[in-house]
Amino acid sequence: MIEKDKIVVGGGIAGLTAALSLAQRGKDVLLVEKNEKPGGLMNSFERDDFRFEGGARALVNAGLVKPLIKEFSLDIKVLPNPITLGIEDRLLEIDGEQSLYRYSDMLKDLYPESEDEVDKIIRAIRAIIEDMTVLYGVENPLFAKQKQNVLSMILSSVIRMLKFLRTMYRIGRMNAPFEDYLDALATNQSLKDIIGQHFFRRTPAFFALSYFALYNDYIYPEGGVGAFIEELGKAVGARGGEIRCNTEIVSVDGHNKLLRDAKGNEYRYDEMIWTADLKALYAMASDKGMAKRSLERFRTRKRAVLAHKGAESVFSVFLASDLPPEFFREKTSGHVFYTPDRRGLGTVHTSELHALLERWDTLQKEDLHDWLDKFCKYNTFEISIPVLRDPGAAPPGKTGLIISTLFDYTLISRIRARGWYEEFTNRVEDSFIATVSSSIYPDLKDSVLFRFSASPWSIRERVGSSEGSIVGWSFEGEIPAVTSMFNMGNSVKTPLPGVYAAGKWVYSPAGGPTGIMTGRIAAKQCK
Repeated sequence: MIEKDKIVVGGGIAGLTAALSLAQRGKDVLLVEKNEKPGGLMNSFERDDFRFEGGARALVNAGLVKPLIKEFSLDIKVLPNPITLGIEDRLLEIDGEQSLYRYSDMLKDLYPESEDEVDKIIRAIRAIIEDMTVLYGVENPLFAKQKQNVLSMILSSVIRMLKFLRTMYRIGRMNAPFEDYLDALATNQSLKDIIGQHFFRRTPAFFALSYFALYNDYIYPEGGVGAFIEELGKAVGARGGEIRCNTEIVSVDGHNKLLRDAKGNEYRYDEMIWTADLKALYAMASDKGMAKRSLERFRTRKRAVLAHKGAESVFSVFLASDLPPEFFREKTSGHVFYTPDRRGLGTVHTSELHALLERWDTLQKEDLHDWLDKFCKYNTFEISIPVLRDPGAAPPGKTGLIISTLFDYTLISRIRARGWYEEFTNRVEDSFIATVSSSIYPDLKDSVLFRFSASPWSIRERVGSSEGSIVGWSFEGEIPAVTSMFNMGNSVKTPLPGVYAAGKWVYSPAGGPTGIMTGRIAAKQCK
C-alpha cells in the first residue's frame, strides 16, 4: 500500500500544473501517468534525428504559459511562432493587428462578388479581438506575484475586473455556433467555409472567430513542446514531488479513497486530482459506501459524462524531406493554416459524411476513396515545420513536416472494423502529401525520405482520450462541463469526496491554457 497526501492522475499539462502547484506548497504529491513519460497531448519525439510534435504543434500563451515559466523559474527558452494563412496561391504571414486588413483584402480578391459580406465578417472579428485581448493580453492573476504597492494592486484588479465583466457580457451574447453566426453575416458558402472549416463543428462563435488574435499569441519552446513538458516534470521533482510513469489506474474506490493500478498496486490518498479522461474516471469509480445524497449526485453526473462524446479528432501525417529549410522559408513560416482550393469543403465533412456512415454496411471501398479525394482537395490543413522555428529540429539541409486536419473518430473506427485501416491510412498519407505538393510546396512529394501517420484511433489508444478527442467534449450536443468563465472555479469539483478533476473535460472550450488554468484551480482547492 502506497500512501500519499495528494495524488494526481494523468501527466498532461493539467496534471503537471496541478502537481507542480501542490509541490510548491510543500505537499506530499504523487503524479501517476499511464505512458512511459508525461505529456499526454503535448509531447515531442524524434525519428532519425528529425523532431516532431506528437500533439500540440505550439503553445498559446494566453497570459498563462509565460507567467508559469516565470513563477516556477523553468529553464526553457521561448521562440517566436509566426503563423501563415494560405488559400491557393495567396499567402499571408500574420504580424500584428494590421494583418486582419490584409486578410480582408485577400478574401475580397478571392471572392469579389462578396466584398460586403467580407466587410461584415472582418468587423465582427475585429470586435471579438478587442474582447479576447482583455482575456489573453494580461498575465493571469493565478500566477501574479504579490505586489508591494497595495493601492496599485487594488486599482489594477478593479480595472481588470470591469474590463473582464464587460467582455464576458459581450462573449455571452456570442455563444452560438460559429456556423450559425456566419450564416447571419454571409450567404457565400465558400467564404464561410474558408473562414471556419478548420474549427471543430459547432464551436462557439466567440472562440472560433477570436483565433485571429491568438495567431499572434503562439509561442514555441526551444527543443519542442516536449521540452516544456520535461521542464515541468523536473520542477515537480525539484520541489519534492514524485512522478511515476507506466502506471495505469484501473479502479477508484471513492469511499475509502483508494486507487488500484493495472499491476495490482494500491494507493491511498487524502485528496486526488483526476486530469485523465473523465469517462474513464466515472466508468471505473465505485459508488459503494457513498452517502445517499452523494450517491445521487454521482450517478447523475456519471450518466451525463458517459452519454456524451468528444469532439472531432485529428489525422496527422509526419514526414521527412531532403529539401532544405530555405525551400520552405521562402514560401511560409513554420506554422501554416492552408486551404488548397477556395471552394471549401461545403457538405463534404457534414451531410456527405453522415450519408456515408448511414449506408456503411453496403459501402464500397471506392466510395470511401472518392469521398477522401474531395475531403483532401477542399480541406484546410495545419502544417507544422519545426526546423523553421528551431534550427536543431532536423539534420542539416533537411526538413521535417507535420500535415494534419480534423477527422471523424466514428469513420476511422468503422474503417478499422472493416479491415481497411492500413490501406486507408496509406491512402491518406498519399493524399495529404500529393495535395500539399501540388500546391503550396511543389516538389515535396519527390523529396520524402520517410513518412508515417497518426489517426484518431491511434490517439485514443496512445493517450486514452475518448474518441481520440484533443479538445474535450463535442460542441454538437449538450456539453457535460462548465462553459461559463464565471463558473470556472466550480468546474473542478466532482461528487466523489476529496476528488477534483482538471483538464479539457471539465471546462469548454478547451485547450492548453484551459489545462493550466483548471490544474491550478484544482490544486488551490486542495487543503
